[in-house]
Amino acid sequence: MMESKPDSPPKAVPYAGYLIKAWRLFVGVWNAIGDRHVGVIAAGVAFYGMFAVFPGMAATIAIWSIFADPAVIQSYLSEIRDVMPSAAFDVLQTQLTALLSAKPGTLGWATAISLGVAFYSVHNGVAALISALDAISGYRSRSAFRKLAGSVLLTFAILGLAILALATVVIVPVVLGFFPIGIGEVLILRVLPWAVLIFVLLIFLGMMYRWGPNAQSARLPWFTPGSFLAAGLWAAASIAFSVYLANFGNYNRIYGSIGAVIALLMWFYISGYIVLLGAILNAEIVRQRSPQ
Repeated sequence: MMESKPDSPPKAVPYAGYLIKAWRLFVGVWNAIGDRHVGVIAAGVAFYGMFAVFPGMAATIAIWSIFADPAVIQSYLSEIRDVMPSAAFDVLQTQLTALLSAKPGTLGWATAISLGVAFYSVHNGVAALISALDAISGYRSRSAFRKLAGSVLLTFAILGLAILALATVVIVPVVLGFFPIGIGEVLILRVLPWAVLIFVLLIFLGMMYRWGPNAQSARLPWFTPGSFLAAGLWAAASIAFSVYLANFGNYNRIYGSIGAVIALLMWFYISGYIVLLGAILNAEIVRQRSPQ
C-alpha cells in the first residue's frame, strides 16, 4: 500500500503582495481626493497663480536683464509652446511682449519698489500653494512667522530656478560653439528646451513637496513618486487640454473677449490639481509605510 504524500503548501501568486499594496495605495489616494476637497483647494491655487504669473514674469525679466538680453525669455517660451494650450500661450506671449517692448523708464521692474511689488505677488502665490499642500497632506500649518519666512525663501528659490533655466538655455549653445560635436549638436539644441523644462518642473516639485508642507516626520527626498506622477500627468494633461481647445472647446464663443483668460485660468486649475495629487500620493505612501 502506497503512502500518501503530504499536501504541498499552496504556491504564492507572483507579485500578489505588490498588487495588494498598489490597490491599497490607489484606494487611499482616491479617498483622500474627496475627503480633503482637492478640487476646491486647486481652484484657490489657480486663482492665486493667475495673479502671480505676470508679476513673476516681470520679476524674472528684471533680474535676467541685469546679466543678459531679456528677449531670450520670449524665445524660450516659443520653444515650449506645444505643451501649453494655445489660448494660454497667447495670453502669456502678449503680456511678455508688452513687458519686453516697454521703455526702461516705464517698465515696472525698473525700480526697486515695483520689483518688490512683483515679488510680493509671486510670494502670495507660493504661500497659497504651501497652505494647500499643508491641507492636502493633513499637516498643521506653521506659525505665522515661520510660514512667512519659508514662503519668502521658496519664492527666492523659484525665481533663482527660473534664472538658472534661462542661463542653461543661453550658455549651452555658446559652449557648443566653442566645442562643436557635429551632428549631435543639432539634436542637443532641439532637445535642450524640453530637457530644461522637465528639470525645472521636477526641481520645483521637489522643493515644494520637500519644504512646502509642515511635515512632522523626516523630509521627503528631492525626487518622489508624487513628483514623477505630477510631472507626467501635467505634460499629458497640458497636451490633451491643448488638443481639446483646438478641436472642441471654444471659450471665446462662451466667454467672449475674456475667453483666452478663462482658458489660462482653467489650465492653472488643472496644473494645481495635478500638483496636489502628487502631494496626496506622497502623503499616502508615508502614511501606509508608517507603523499603525
